[in-house]
Amino acid sequence: MQTLDDNDPQAVFVVILREFLVARDIEMIIRDFCSDARVVLARTLDDAMAALPSGKIRAAFIQMDAKAFSDSEFSQRVASDGGRTVLVGLDVDEAVPKGWATLRFPFVEQDVSALLAKDATPGPDQGTEAG
Repeated sequence: MQTLDDNDPQAVFVVILREFLVARDIEMIIRDFCSDARVVLARTLDDAMAALPSGKIRAAFIQMDAKAFSDSEFSQRVASDGGRTVLVGLDVDEAVPKGWATLRFPFVEQDVSALLAKDATPGPDQGTEAG
């Protein structure tokens, strides 16, 4: 898992959400955390893939079915880049794949920041859920 100890200008973050204002909120929090980051906002996986710049994906905040995402080429790219997948606003009963994080509604800035922070990498006894 990558961390954001530095302000890496190659850092890429992807936010795939249906709600544009919520996506913009997440984008602003990411930019506060890593001002040089490149942030892609999209409503679909196809839109995100089309807009994806070069560089390693540090985190993908997604609002979609976990199984559909995990089966996608995009998910494989996030994993190969060492990025973190964050399921946003999922239903309480929805299963979360091992190693993924969650960001439930409603969330606050600190919830997103914690997922981006160095200490957000879960240890053997820590969960990956925020919010």
